[in-house]
Formats: sequence, structure tokens, C-alpha cells
Amino acid sequence: MDVFLNLLLSVIRLCTPIFVAGLGNMFCERVGVLNLGAEGMMISGAFMAVLGSYMTGNAWCGVLCGILGGIAAGGIHALVCVEFGGLHAISGLGLTMFCRGVTKFLCVAIFGSTYSPYVSALQTTDILAKLPMAGSYLAQLSPLVYAAILLGIGAHYIVFHTTYGLRMRALGDDPRAVETAGIDVWKMRYSGVLICGALCGLAGAYMGLGQLDRYFDGMISGKGMIAVIAVKMGNWSPLGIFLTALLLGLFDVIQLKLQISKTLALSPEMLAMIPYLAGIAVLCMKRKQGSRPTALDTVYLRNRYKL
Repeated sequence: MDVFLNLLLSVIRLCTPIFVAGLGNMFCERVGVLNLGAEGMMISGAFMAVLGSYMTGNAWCGVLCGILGGIAAGGIHALVCVEFGGLHAISGLGLTMFCRGVTKFLCVAIFGSTYSPYVSALQTTDILAKLPMAGSYLAQLSPLVYAAILLGIGAHYIVFHTTYGLRMRALGDDPRAVETAGIDVWKMRYSGVLICGALCGLAGAYMGLGQLDRYFDGMISGKGMIAVIAVKMGNWSPLGIFLTALLLGLFDVIQLKLQISKTLALSPEMLAMIPYLAGIAVLCMKRKQGSRPTALDTVYLRNRYKL
């Protein structure tokens, strides 16, 4: 029983950043903006979270800084794609390279190394330890994990049970019809991308302060792209993204266990490919488009600029 519970806790820990970043990507793509820059937003969020915790000595201030860092990165993506009609895929990939370079430069400039010092973190929820039976297990999870659960419930309600969610889904399918109805297409698109930035920043903050207690170059290690896959596999639905994140988190745990046990005579780099290969394999088997927004990855500038 303890083995199963420990395995479940490990899966939850590793799937949380994928789930939160996936929720962010869902908002972004629901308004028609393709986001391949989730990795960059997470990098920005992780670095700013650790820097904020280092400067203030308070991990929650670090989380707030991480969210703001993700919003700043999302603002760049929104400016390129929404304001100026740039190619979404190129903007996202460029954003990831930009954030990776800037954070590495700042890390060396501030800390004198590509590794930050250890900072105040949020790796456990000690207040839950007093609960009967499951308290000792629940306390082992970061409070950001429970925040992620609440965010998932809130995201489901917003997307499927609010006026904003209805407009967002309509915008992802036909922006011209939405504009004809008198809704500001660009404000909606900006909001979707910035929400994405905030959630990806939170996912990065979780990796810096919830899983670890420091920042180092390369720590996100492709989790942003896995989140992009999770959105497609989850049919742009919070529940689907959560289940997909659990599956990919399980494969991540498997590769870590194989590295520790050395059961297979393979290099750590080969074993680390397991969750990515699993994601690609499942994505390839997905034949139906599901709830894919029809206008996803389309540039829409009609009546935006009157020169």
C-alpha cells in the first residue's frame, strides 16, 4: 500500500507543471493563438520565482514573481501574434530561445553561475500533517499542487459555464463572427495569451519552488512542449488535460525509477526520452481532431489598423 501511495505522490508531483501549463495553453489556443512558447514562459516563471524568493526570503512572493515573469513572456507573444499578426509558431519558438538565453545571462550575472543558491521553497504542506489517516501523505505535496487542482476546477467552469468561456470558444472557431457580434477580438485574444503566461509562469514557479528550491539552466527540460502535447491529447478540455498529464507523469516516474535502479543498461539520456516518446506515440494514435479550435494559428488583423 505504501509503495502504491508513494508512486501516486510521485506521479502527482511530476504531472502538476504539465497540467498547469496545459491549462494555460488551453486558454491561449481556445482564443485562436497557437502557443509553442510555453517552455519559454515556464523558464521565465521559474527563474523569476527563485529570484523573488532569493530577494525577499518569502517563497510566496517568489511565486507571485514567477507568475509576473510568465505574464511578461506571454505579453511578448501577444504583441507579436495579436498586435502585429506575426506567425504564431515562429513567435513561440523564438520566445523559448529568447527566455532561455536571457535567464541564463541573468543567472550568471546575478548569482555568478548557471545555478542559483538555495532559497525558501514550498515543497510540503505541513498544515495537512495533522489530518487523520492520509495527513502524512497529503503533507508531502506542495501547496501549489492543491492550487493546481482548484485552478483546474475553475478553468472548467470558466470555459464551459460562463459568458467569457462562450465568447472564447466562439473566437477560436470564427473571429469574424465574434467581431460582427460587437465583441473586441483583440482584447479577448490578449486576455487568453496573458492568462496562458500567468499559468505557465505558475508552472515554472512550481518547478523552482515546489519541486526544488533553486534554479538552474535547463531545469524545465521540455515540460513546456509536453504541456503543448497534453492540450492536443486532452481535446482542449481541463479534464482531458489532467488525465493526459497524469499519464505523462507516470511515464516520467518510470524513467526516473529506471535510472535509479539501473534495470536497463541504457544511458540516462536515453531513459529520459521515455515520457517524450510516449507523448508523441499517443499523439500519433489520436486520429480525430476533437474540439480543436477551427481558427487556431490564424492571423486576424481585419479592421485592426486603419492606415
